[in-house]
Amino acid sequence: MPDAAACPPASPPSPALAGAGRPSVARALALATVTVILWGVSFPVSRVAVREISPLALATARFAIAAALLVPAARRRGFSLARADLPAVLLLGLLGVTLYFALENYGLVFTTASHASLIVATVPLGSAAVEAVRRRRLPRPLSVAGMAVAILGVTIIVRPEGTDGRGLLGDLLVLGAMAAWVAYTFLARDLMARYPALLVTAWTMAAGATTLLPLAAVEAFFRPLHAPSPAAWVALAYLGLLCSALAYLLWNVALPILGVAVANNLLNVIPLVSVLTGVLALGEPFTLSIAAGGALVLLGVVVVERTGVERGSSSAP
Repeated sequence: MPDAAACPPASPPSPALAGAGRPSVARALALATVTVILWGVSFPVSRVAVREISPLALATARFAIAAALLVPAARRRGFSLARADLPAVLLLGLLGVTLYFALENYGLVFTTASHASLIVATVPLGSAAVEAVRRRRLPRPLSVAGMAVAILGVTIIVRPEGTDGRGLLGDLLVLGAMAAWVAYTFLARDLMARYPALLVTAWTMAAGATTLLPLAAVEAFFRPLHAPSPAAWVALAYLGLLCSALAYLLWNVALPILGVAVANNLLNVIPLVSVLTGVLALGEPFTLSIAAGGALVLLGVVVVERTGVERGSSSAP
């Protein structure tokens, strides 16, 4: 996401990931790409885990694991938050963790995965629209064309079906999750301008796990917990260690350099990664529509990255 303020950050990005200084655009793009791959693989992994662990319990455990790793790491480096910024971090956890996963998981109860994937593809449009309003400047025409091509590719891959009243409710819930994610990225940008990525990520995970816990407790009344199998434990470890602890940290490092709209366009690759993982790991067929749609998704992402909806090097108003 774009730089949050004209003044420099209060402290540099996490040295473990940022090296001696601020990451280059190429390195930030590489970090965001790794993150997208991890999140793409998480869909089939989550399908394995959710068979034995209820959705909100899975999300709570996932982010509790991440927080248990990242919060002590941040403290060892001497990072700390100003008391005045604690409400903002709590809001980050509520938006990017609790609301996103609660709305998306329960949206999928009513709508199809195809519809949910298409709504995920609207995130770049939402972030570009918000950025255009904030800057009072329209995205570049080639960037708009790139987003359209990527969305067309996702449409070809998922081939959405018709919907009914229940499906519409699910679509609205997932749309709410996407809106929560867009808001999360802009709010995270503001904090990332003043704090290291490790600190913001750690306390976001902790806040998300904390606000998820009461929801998971209510859910347990309707879906009692059972002892998971080894496969479910492995899936939970992947989600907690890689998809949450590592991926969110990489994402928060990359966002200030790439900008909100450019980085979020990479999210269009997530359905492609999920499909390919299903083909390779689950033996699902690889069809012409998947090949054509995947090519369009990648083409759209490259076009947007090359043209740039906006760059993190320009200061925010």
